[in-house]
Amino acid sequence: MIKLSVHILTYNSEAFISKCLSSIIEQQTNFSYEIVIGDDASTDKTVKIINSYTKIHDKIKLKVHDSNLGVLNNFIDTLQRCNSKYIFDIAGDDWLSDPYALQTLVDELDQNPNYSFVDSGFDCYYERSGKIKSFINKSVLKSSKVAYIARHKVYGTSFMGCCYRKSSIKKYVNFDEYRKQQIDFEDYPILTDLMMNSDFGLIPKVLSVYRKHRDSHSHQADSYLRAKLYFAEKYNYSKAEVTKIHQIHDNYMLHNASIISDKKSGRQYYKPLRQPILRNFVYFLSSQSHLARIFFTLFRKI
Repeated sequence: MIKLSVHILTYNSEAFISKCLSSIIEQQTNFSYEIVIGDDASTDKTVKIINSYTKIHDKIKLKVHDSNLGVLNNFIDTLQRCNSKYIFDIAGDDWLSDPYALQTLVDELDQNPNYSFVDSGFDCYYERSGKIKSFINKSVLKSSKVAYIARHKVYGTSFMGCCYRKSSIKKYVNFDEYRKQQIDFEDYPILTDLMMNSDFGLIPKVLSVYRKHRDSHSHQADSYLRAKLYFAEKYNYSKAEVTKIHQIHDNYMLHNASIISDKKSGRQYYKPLRQPILRNFVYFLSSQSHLARIFFTLFRKI
């Protein structure tokens, strides 16, 4: 019986997928696991590379979509093909750094049958500089569960290193409702529904590496804000939490404006912000001046 499915979504991941797959195949476990991949109509060599692995490793199950489904629909389709008790979700450009990562995650869920998921530590690799920031979510994982939930509600947690109990997803997650609310991604919604309705575990140990680069998938800011506000209403967040959600959105939009020197957006999103003063002022200057953007780009990590 397959105990764990490693769930991977890919789209034009040719530069990274080999490292991801190799790190999974090399895992040391005392149980059987499968690697279930949903490719969302890649136009590069991603599928060719994956197929080179399927010829050698029969645990890899690949489905290539003829047209782009989008993140949420690809996630659901891939999840439905998983034939296991547990689901470990990892992006095609990230990788496992601990050879016993999968064993660690499964052991925690086995020992705690009331847990709907476990979250674990990860390093952040910055593609542009080639530098690694170690255990980037250390403080989050070493906090209390109450603090973990509070942070997730307004910021969203890392979504890297989570292993889910499949039956809990079936019990607490309503994908049709996500579609109805026009939520087009899965990580924040799933984790919110699970943590607000069930118990979970935190593993304060680095098991994987998150690759940060400009081509990394990121949610559209308006879609992410809409999802947060939907859950704020669903679970009756406090007024202070809702205010913080809007502030985080404004910070994100100001940062984006600074990258492309969008003067209008820079003025719009800088005006309501107060903290952190220096960083936001730098972002504002970068949004208003092409020369300032070029100068401050020298200090960006990605």
